[in-house]
Amino acid sequence: MEVGSHDLLAQLVALGTSSLLQYVGQSGMWAAPSSQDALKAILSRASEERDETMRFMRFLQKKHIRLPPLGAFPSHFTTMNFVTVEYLVPKLIHEHEKEIAVIERMVNRIDDEEVRSMAQGYLDMKRRHLEKLTELAVSKTVVAPAAI
Repeated sequence: MEVGSHDLLAQLVALGTSSLLQYVGQSGMWAAPSSQDALKAILSRASEERDETMRFMRFLQKKHIRLPPLGAFPSHFTTMNFVTVEYLVPKLIHEHEKEIAVIERMVNRIDDEEVRSMAQGYLDMKRRHLEKLTELAVSKTVVAPAAI
């Protein structure tokens, strides 16, 4: 495996293990009964992202390449422990947009077809997640005024 491909996978592992979505998935978020469906949708995406990141790690292991160090969550994520889903969703959208931009730049630099395909699949997943999060944000803004 070429060095650039290894570096890409290492960056994707670091990104996938220290994302806001993973923080939410691991922090035991609570939601009001009216937001339970939205929280379940968010946690489902966190699970899918975790599984994709694990796939990268298994791929590296099969190639007998040392796993990269896992990234720590940024400290500013800790301010989101006791927030509503309505507050959290725009933050997740913003983080996804930043992550997608980073991944797009990475994918375009890889020559290894197998690794590029894996990274493209991860990028497609992140785009699907962004789409779902955007739907959640729109549905929350539509529901909120009616609830008042």
